Amino acid sequence: MTYKYKILSLLTSMLIFSPAFSQNNPPPQKSPVEIAAQQADRLQIDLKLNDYQTFLADSVLQANIAGVTQEFERMRLGGMQNPDSYREVQNKWRIKTEEAFEKFMTPEQFERYLRISGVSAKERKKRMEKK
Repeated sequence: MTYKYKILSLLTSMLIFSPAFSQNNPPPQKSPVEIAAQQADRLQIDLKLNDYQTFLADSVLQANIAGVTQEFERMRLGGMQNPDSYREVQNKWRIKTEEAFEKFMTPEQFERYLRISGVSAKERKKRMEKK
């Protein structure tokens, strides 16, 4: 399973199992900070990030996971039920994350990140053409 789908699955689970959706005792939810720390640790191993890069990845992930979660919650409270709208929001935050990661990762690390995140060759080619 790719990182973006793991994050989306985690966020979806957080929303589905939130107290607003369930009257039973929901399982304890992980905070954006906890989710970001786990993802940053995984990136450090997979991409061989140094400590500073791991710190930056954790910071980006904390901000962006919190951002997408808040945006999903606003949409849910507003009655939004269109899955395409949620995918658009998720994609917007994925792109923000990629843009931030590209600034501090080496080209090799970033290329590997895109590959393990499931970004298609077509999307990678578009990104390279922009440079």
